[in-house]
Amino acid sequence: PLLPRFGAGWEVRKAPRPAPETTPEAPTPTPSVEAPEPSKDEEELRTKAFRAVVKDDTASLAAVIIDRVPTSTWSAWKNKAGKDLLTLSEERGSSAAYSLLAKALGLLKERKRESFEEREAVWVLFTGEVQPRRATVLEDTPADADEIL
Repeated sequence: PLLPRFGAGWEVRKAPRPAPETTPEAPTPTPSVEAPEPSKDEEELRTKAFRAVVKDDTASLAAVIIDRVPTSTWSAWKNKAGKDLLTLSEERGSSAAYSLLAKALGLLKERKRESFEEREAVWVLFTGEVQPRRATVLEDTPADADEIL
């Protein structure tokens, strides 16, 4: 059956269904290979990591994810609600924990520092403000300088 036209020269038709006798057999389910049970020590580390994310405690979190457990392991950890560490930190507003996790996963990279010349026009972003402000550099500044005048 034809459906209404959606513009000049366009026609939409339903795809024909195969006859029941030509329908392929349903694939036989393959036996699932279950992951091995985590050790008691790993379970304790997992719990400690999730608590550190909720508390936004980067010292405790780093002690687990950087010092003791490989990235491939902790990045697959999920809590009872099915959330991983990164998602939980984002939902809870744990910005320090999110930063640590994202850096460890390679999602964040530090920006390259630039040098500035006197009288160069720049945009300045202030903490807590959305709109940048125009400014002019007052003196030559090397890339390794912490303050720009």
